[in-house]
Amino acid sequence: MNTEPSLEADCDAAYDDERPVRGLMFFNTLDDVPVRELVTVEVGTPTLAAIDAMNARGVGYLLVVRGGKLAGIFTERDVLKRVVGKIDPATVPVEDVMTPNPETLPRKASIAFALNRMSVEGFRHIPLVDEAGRPTAVVAIRDVLNWLVDLFPERVINLPPSSGGFPRSAEGG
Repeated sequence: MNTEPSLEADCDAAYDDERPVRGLMFFNTLDDVPVRELVTVEVGTPTLAAIDAMNARGVGYLLVVRGGKLAGIFTERDVLKRVVGKIDPATVPVEDVMTPNPETLPRKASIAFALNRMSVEGFRHIPLVDEAGRPTAVVAIRDVLNWLVDLFPERVINLPPSSGGFPRSAEGG
């Protein structure tokens, strides 16, 4: 006999709004999601200056532009995979270690489509561009999650604790 408390019945009743939320994801666009501020550097910027710009703004990405158009994206992952211990960031230009020609979306893309791209491709940030290829914003997975949480904040904040799955010590986190 299972003596563990079951949250399934409580949660099933609490989330009868699955269909409306799913509809919002398909019909609302990235215009409805509060997105990241635009942080850019020009091609030719030393990698160290790009990293300093990310740190100063407290962001995990920056867009690299050439003549106002998107040339690439430089992220924390790029720093770890292509910079640390591999190059001199003071002398190597950021375009040598950025991800060139990243996948982009228009602001009119559906939230569901953006989530799909992030999930399938493993992106945490997607640049949003206008028709001319100029960056207008960046959407991060955290932005989409915040949008989802805002759809039903009382339910998320008031979820009962579960009996397992959470670290019980600092070493578990």
